[in-house]
Amino acid sequence: MKKLLLCLLVPVIAMAGCGKKKPSQLTFWHVMGGPLGKTMEAMAGEFTKQSGVKLTMVNMGSYDALSQKLMASMAAGNTPVLAQAYEAWTSQLLEARTKDNGVQPFQDFVGGRDGLDSASLADFYPVMLAECSRDGRLVSMPFNKSVPVYYYNRDLFRKAGLDPDRFPETWDEFLAAAKKLTIDRNNDGRPEQYGTAMSKDATWLFQCMLLQNGGRVFDDQGRVVFDSPAGIEALQFLADLNNRHKVSFTAQGFEYQNDFLSGRVAMIQSSSASLAYMKQDSITFELGIAPLPRFKKRAVVLSGTNIIMFRNASKGAQQHGWEYVKYMTATEQTARWAAETNYLPVRRSALEQEVLQAKFKKYRGLKDAYRQLEYAQPEPSDLAWLKGRSRMKEDGLQPAMDGTMPAAQSLRNAAAKINGTR
Repeated sequence: MKKLLLCLLVPVIAMAGCGKKKPSQLTFWHVMGGPLGKTMEAMAGEFTKQSGVKLTMVNMGSYDALSQKLMASMAAGNTPVLAQAYEAWTSQLLEARTKDNGVQPFQDFVGGRDGLDSASLADFYPVMLAECSRDGRLVSMPFNKSVPVYYYNRDLFRKAGLDPDRFPETWDEFLAAAKKLTIDRNNDGRPEQYGTAMSKDATWLFQCMLLQNGGRVFDDQGRVVFDSPAGIEALQFLADLNNRHKVSFTAQGFEYQNDFLSGRVAMIQSSSASLAYMKQDSITFELGIAPLPRFKKRAVVLSGTNIIMFRNASKGAQQHGWEYVKYMTATEQTARWAAETNYLPVRRSALEQEVLQAKFKKYRGLKDAYRQLEYAQPEPSDLAWLKGRSRMKEDGLQPAMDGTMPAAQSLRNAAAKINGTR
């Protein structure tokens, strides 16, 4: 009798186990390293513990490597379940869709049984949902987003007679402050202290200033129009900081950040996420954070990647992928993500979470910098932007900032090259 009962129970137990079985791996390709990667891995571990779904994080090392790997995996049919992606990449992947694979829109999950209600969706920052949408449908979901901010040395502001509680609100005020903060003690043309400094890649800053001046990167027909009078004026201002007023210089990579931390530079523009890489024990001055100054109006460009899902994953894997995305974009988790990485929370309600309130108390001006989200605009998602961004930088911005070509000529050269390759 005991043997008979055992024989009857074994298949029942096996069937019950099959009913609860979840995929052994939920793969997510990303590029988060350093302190950002540690937070991401920790939160992935907690998600696994909470859900029972094993989440395997695969770091591709760089955005270039991730982009190439995603396109190759699409062609080979071995895509991950989830991946980080810039929106221009998403557009490229949508166009490369095949019968068996492609990007799986999140709208199918958002509006499903385990989706998000209208109140929850209204809590997301509209600019983030707009960036992630195509024809009114959410294709991706917001993830590691950032806004441009200014970091400044409050001690140097005081020494220059500037109010450290009032960062310049306009670019004219910014120039005036930069002149006061630039010190050339022996008048040899090489200041010991600069008012500001920039990366060789000033594309993000230029885009913001272009929008502030009433300009656009693309027109409604998909042609670049950043060589408008609004763009020329914005680029000329940046070039003049270096070449005419000599209150700034450009540097490769992130060297200008090191110059800021050493006290050689008083103000630098960088990402809100850059704060995670500034070792607090190496900062010997009082740090200030502020929103970007404005031209005609306030405007900034949202930067960073979003999360995409692929169609060739099993239905079960996709469902668990959606569970992870809901987990990471929930109020408590997005607040933690923002507090530990300095990326932006994707929901307004996150700003009231204790972990972010503590962060705002610690870093003066950070909350105002985050509030730029209220007038932020999406980064271009046009396919032309895949190559257009680098051409804007190399052919449009750098010649003017290096002083080898007028801003109008360099921007027109770049625009003609981009539009000619469409």
